Amino acid sequence: MIDPDSLADTPEVQCLVGRPRELWNDDWPEWESLDYVAMEAYGLLTRAEDDCGDAFYEAVEAEQGAVGGNRGPRGEQWDVRCEDEALRKLPRLSAMFPLRPLVW
Repeated sequence: MIDPDSLADTPEVQCLVGRPRELWNDDWPEWESLDYVAMEAYGLLTRAEDDCGDAFYEAVEAEQGAVGGNRGPRGEQWDVRCEDEALRKLPRLSAMFPLRPLVW
């Protein structure tokens, strides 16, 4: 949570580099479990017992407030689909997984 760009160091992420996205499921078949990472982190931080799903979604809604939008790794809002912002916020992951296709 403190440094999401450090995911670039994990073998699971590194095995996806250079592989076509349509083949990722063959290399990393547990995509559904990624849906729960933020909720599990919230549960650990709040020391919630068992299922904290409702509290998690309420906290997300409260954090987004009336403004909405995506929140960046450190709480500031930024457009995750903007290549310049992604390069600035997540330089290593952006180098590994560029938003625009590489041109040879």
